[in-house]
Formats: sequence, structure tokens, C-alpha cells
Amino acid sequence: MKFKFQKSADADPVARANRVGGVILIGMLVLLLVVLGRVAQIQLRPESQLLPHIQQRISRIPEPARRGDLVDRRGRLVAGTRVGYRLFVDPARFDEPYAEKIHAIAEATGEDVARVAERILSRVAQNEVRRREGRSLIRYVSVGNVLNDAQMDMASRLNIPGVHLERRSVRETPGMELLGPLLGKVGVDHDGLLGAELSFDRAMRPVPGAMDYVRDARGRPLWVEATGYTPGTDGDEVRLSIDLTIQRIVREELERALRDCDAAGARCVVLDPLSGEVLAMVDVVREPEGAVRWDNKRWQQVRNSGERVRWLIIPQDERRAIDAAMARNRCVEDVYEPGSTFKPFMWAGVTARGLAKPDEMINTEQGRWRTSYGRSLADVAAMAEQSWADVLINSSNIGMAKGTERLTHPQMHADVVRFGFGRPTGIGLPGEAAGLVTNARQWSKYTHTSVAMGYEVAVTPLQMLRAFSAFAREGPLAGTMPDLRIMAMPEGGLTGIGNRVLPAEVAALTRRVMAGVGERLIARDRRWHPNDPPMHYSVFGKSGTALARRPGARGYLTDQYVSSFIAGAPLDHPRIVVVVVIDDPGPELRRKRMHYGTATAGPVLLRITRRTLEYLGVPEDNAPTNALQASR
Repeated sequence: MKFKFQKSADADPVARANRVGGVILIGMLVLLLVVLGRVAQIQLRPESQLLPHIQQRISRIPEPARRGDLVDRRGRLVAGTRVGYRLFVDPARFDEPYAEKIHAIAEATGEDVARVAERILSRVAQNEVRRREGRSLIRYVSVGNVLNDAQMDMASRLNIPGVHLERRSVRETPGMELLGPLLGKVGVDHDGLLGAELSFDRAMRPVPGAMDYVRDARGRPLWVEATGYTPGTDGDEVRLSIDLTIQRIVREELERALRDCDAAGARCVVLDPLSGEVLAMVDVVREPEGAVRWDNKRWQQVRNSGERVRWLIIPQDERRAIDAAMARNRCVEDVYEPGSTFKPFMWAGVTARGLAKPDEMINTEQGRWRTSYGRSLADVAAMAEQSWADVLINSSNIGMAKGTERLTHPQMHADVVRFGFGRPTGIGLPGEAAGLVTNARQWSKYTHTSVAMGYEVAVTPLQMLRAFSAFAREGPLAGTMPDLRIMAMPEGGLTGIGNRVLPAEVAALTRRVMAGVGERLIARDRRWHPNDPPMHYSVFGKSGTALARRPGARGYLTDQYVSSFIAGAPLDHPRIVVVVVIDDPGPELRRKRMHYGTATAGPVLLRITRRTLEYLGVPEDNAPTNALQASR
């Protein structure tokens, strides 16, 4: 009997292979899921013992952005940023022979060989110690400053292991020669440190960008996410109110003034009285030959012997010798007693209260008078009597003292404060001085008389111009003070009313009276400087001459002065107001009695005013008004 056997499925090798493969595949999938789960667990909630060994797999490459430019009111570059390169060395990769490599680096960077050797080899030696101690190595040593084009070409061809070039931002300042401390300085990280660079740092500061990428365990880039790139944003451009051409005019004239007057220093500010924009601000100093630093012991010797000594009245500024940008800006930071340039404010205060009229006659005592409390006063021009208008034109100390006696102490103190003295202008430049005004409690009869003549009050040139602008503004703005600006007014920007300090009609009247001072200055300047171009613009203003204060001590020097002139022009439609301060006109001018503000600061102011108005295209007006007739 024969039996037929049917093949079992288990005996089919193909089916068996399929079954085994399916089991393996399922096992591998399960294993993969386990691995993925473990990876996810490590990524999301790593165990505490793994935390010290975990590294961020996202790396970031910074995307630098440029600091904003500083430009003048006409868009001319004052300070700008460009990209440069600096050489640096990785001491861990810097091998022998050292001498030849160091000489090549020094030549490429323009640095001293010994200094380069010390910087690099000291770090190489430190790395040897660090290797033995198992510490991380020093990998970066910068050499020199940012390279110029020729140095960059040499450095790029060095081909020395461990020597690299890094990209750096370079702040170039073509306006430094003219602007100096007004421009200021940036630090290593291009943050503003001084001057306008500090004042407008927030606006000019860039926002760096970045690119984030995922890397592998060896640090090699893998990919960049779609949202991994953020572009940098350059800082804003800042347009200063300064005009570089006017700044150059002022500097040229002040440097001439130092020579002509044998002066220790000179300051000038030019302002647009309508907008309050500062068009120029310059401060120059020198040490006159033979002048000596203040010394109390020497002062006592000189005082007893009668010896004539010229003292250096400007405080020593060591930073100026290091860098022009670091110098004190004396137009903003240093105060002086304004002398008779302060009289227009007090004259206007008396007139505004109706306590005197321009044609009222004042007994000026033939130029010699003793106050009710026994103080002796004298006038340069000895006259029996003068009108209240002539008191201002002739700068009569006696007439001003008698006129301001009609003010109470609180009234006069309030007038001084109302004109903005005793507090900063708020222009926004660092280090601005508030000035000095005697407080109401300590205001005395002596103070009352002193302030009428511009003593016992300390001001900055900026404060003087802000207050004087009240006489130069027109229409509804007459009698108001502008807010000062070092940033240019936006195109189409509106000028605010500002602080009202005088009735409009009193401000206009004071201006017309001061035109008499301007007429005299122009006439005298033609005699003193016949070779200078004639002045074809009318001017209104006031001169001042004050004794210089003892440096670092109380009281005044008996034969050294601070002379000044403040003015606006043209008379009918003023476009600019200018103040010039001459520190310590030389002894030869004092001997000739030519040290007064009219003879020293006045001609400088006329030249600056004429050149500035010509540059601005202001039509010549050529026919100064007779101030006395106009005021009556």
C-alpha cells in the first residue's frame, strides 16, 4: 500500500526565510524605536550625570553691523565707520624659528620688533606652563592696530602658521581737526565715550545680526534652519547742526586772534537764534611765552615785591595733549565772568518793568561815584549825565548801578534766573556747566551792584548766546529764548516759542539800542584794521572786559583780563548770534589800553560775522540804523 505525503509549509525554505526576515525586521524596528526614544529622552530630559558632557549643537556666527555716521548740517562726513583688518597670532600654533617670523610680523604691522616679540613669546612661554598643568591654552594675541592697505597686502602674504587676520570696525574722523572735543571719541567696542559720539550713541549704535547653524560632534556645520539668519541693522545717521565751513572760519579767526592779541585762549560759538542750532563751536588755547602756573607762595612773593608776573589763567588740561577729542570743551564746561556783556539783560529787565525809559537822563557823576553803602565805581567814559539808552551804549557802570538800584533784590535775582543763568542749557553735550548765580538768600547790596556790571555771576558762552537770542528773534518769538540744539533741525521742522523772558517790544528796543554799540565797533575796526575787508552788515551787540580770577584761589588778578563781545547780525533780520571770548590778552595790549573787549574780541567777531553771512548768502544791508534815534 502506497502512501502519499503532502509537503508541509514548514518545509518550504522560501516561506521560512520570509518568516525569519519579518521577525528580524520587527526586532530592528523595535530597537530603532528604543534608540530613538532614548535619544529623545537624552535630548529632552537628560540624566544628571550626563549634563556636564552635553554641548550645544547650535553654533552662532555674528553678523557685524556698522555704527551710524556723524555728518554736518549739509551732509558732509564728520565721523564714519569702515571695515578694516588687524593681525593676531595663535601662540599655540606659533613655532620656531621665532626671530624670522617676528621680524616679518613687525614689518607688516609697523610695530616695534621688541614689542612684538614680547607680546608673542610671553604667551608662548605661558602656554608651555599651561600644557604641563593641563590647562587650556592661550589662542589669541593681537598685534598692532588696524592695518592700512599696504600693511594689509604684506600681512596677507606672510603665510606663517598661527598668524591670522581678523575683521575690525574702524571709526574714521575726518572732522576731528575742526571739531576736536565737540566730536568726541568711541571706545574699542565702538561705544560713544566723549562729545557727540557719546551724546548720540543710542541713535548711532548698530544692532549686530547672527547666523545660527547646527553642527555635528566635530563642530562641522550641517545645516542652517530657515529662521536661523538675522541680518544686522546699521546705526542711524546723525546730522549735526554744525556747519564745517563755518567751523573752519571760526577756527581760522580764533587762531589769528591768539597771535594778534598774544592771548592764552579764545572761544567762540555761532548760533542760529531762530532754531537754536549751534552752527560752530571752537575753543583754542596756548601757553604764552613767559607765563607761569599759579603758585600761592610765589603769589605772595610777587605781591610783596611788586614784580609783574603773567599767570596762566586757563586750568591745565593734560588730556588735550594726549588727544584733541579728549580735551575740555571750554565753550560748554568752563565758566567766566561776562563783564559788561551782561548789561543788556539787566538793562532790559529794568526797562521791561517801566523803571526807566530810553531817553531818561541818568546822573553819571563825571565817571566817579560812591554807592550808598560806600563802594567806589568808575566809568571808562567820564560824563556828567547820560540817557538810559546811552548808559548801555557807553557801558556806564555808574548808570547801570543806579538803574538796577530801582529793582528789588528778588526782582533782579529772578531776572538773572529767568534768562537761564545758573542752570545748564540742556543742549545734551557731556560735562555742561550750570554756571554760578548767588542764591536769593545770600543776595546782598554788593551782589546787586556786581551783577549789574557782569561780576559775581559765572556763565558759559552757550548760556550767553541762548539768553542773547531773545533780542535777535522776530515777530511772536521776540523776547523768547530758543532751546539749543547740537543736532540739525529736521527738514520742515517747526521752531517752538521757547521761554518768554521779555515782552517783544522791549526785546526789539534793546536790540535797536545795541546797534549803537555795533556802529562804533565797525567804525573803530576800520581804523584798527584798514587792510581787512570792509564790514557791510549791521551789527548789534555789547562788549565786556572782566578781571581774570586767580587760578585755584579766591579773588582777582589785578592786571589780567577776560575780554569778550556778543552780537547779532544783520540788525533788521538777524540770522546769527555770535560770542567771542579772549582769555588773557597780552601785556603789550594792556600797556596800550587795547585789552578791552571792543579792541580784542570785537574785530574777531566782525570777521567771523562777515565771513559767515557771506557764506550763508545773506544780502548786505550796508545802512546801520542810528540806534539813538531809533530808540526814542
